[in-house]
Amino acid sequence: MLLSDKNKSLFALFFSAMFFGSTFLIVKNLLDTFSPTFVVFMRYLIAAIFFLIIGGLPKKETLKPGVLMGFFLWLGYISQTQGLVTTSTINSGVVTGFYVVLTPFFSRAINKTSLSRNNYVYSVLGFVGIVLISITDFSQIFGNIFTLICAIAYAMHIVFVERYVSNLSISQLMAVQSITGAILCLPLLNINEFSNLMEYILPIFFLGIVVNVGAFYLQLYGQKIIKASTSALILSLEAIFALFIGILIAGEILGLVSWIGVLLVLLSIFLVIKE
Repeated sequence: MLLSDKNKSLFALFFSAMFFGSTFLIVKNLLDTFSPTFVVFMRYLIAAIFFLIIGGLPKKETLKPGVLMGFFLWLGYISQTQGLVTTSTINSGVVTGFYVVLTPFFSRAINKTSLSRNNYVYSVLGFVGIVLISITDFSQIFGNIFTLICAIAYAMHIVFVERYVSNLSISQLMAVQSITGAILCLPLLNINEFSNLMEYILPIFFLGIVVNVGAFYLQLYGQKIIKASTSALILSLEAIFALFIGILIAGEILGLVSWIGVLLVLLSIFLVIKE
């Protein structure tokens, strides 16, 4: 039996979250050699070239939406990547996942969607969890703050995708989004880092093609039908994937208070899903 359009969209968002969750450890390893700006720039550059090839030059109506989406996605990437310099894979994945609680608020303010009163309670619960994750290791607190900025930016990105994606070309929106992000990286770029590029070309291409092309295309495809608040809930599985990758592959360990913080954030996500 063929899948309905709604189920296809749900599966697209699920696999998008899986791809996103796979990136934290790869990015953290790349940061031993490259700056956050360089990693983000290369991801955008690869995606921009790909989408220009398959979608052609963007039409005028895709420029403003693409630039808005590109700005918030760039802010999310830069702050998340900067955060990974001083925070763990697990913390980054979980704190980033807090965008699931923030998205309905921004969607209500910008797109005039409905919002349950319980969302306020769940938001506070999630924020307490983030505080508990952060205060147990002060060496990671700035990384967690940057990652919280990332969560806000990602929530805004999802809301603007909801606002614009229904009637516009995904490939052209993605091209403008990617070009915008690459341009915003240029003032902070250190060209000397290109000397090490070939040694790390495979993980960089993985991020550019599998994630910046594949995962974001799946996200936009899914959001053509699924509203922002629901999309954010499914995409929040990114935090779960990052959590298990950090434990099983990177061998990261959390203390008791941090685990309580993780559970509070995940509980806030779960309660929003039930809502």
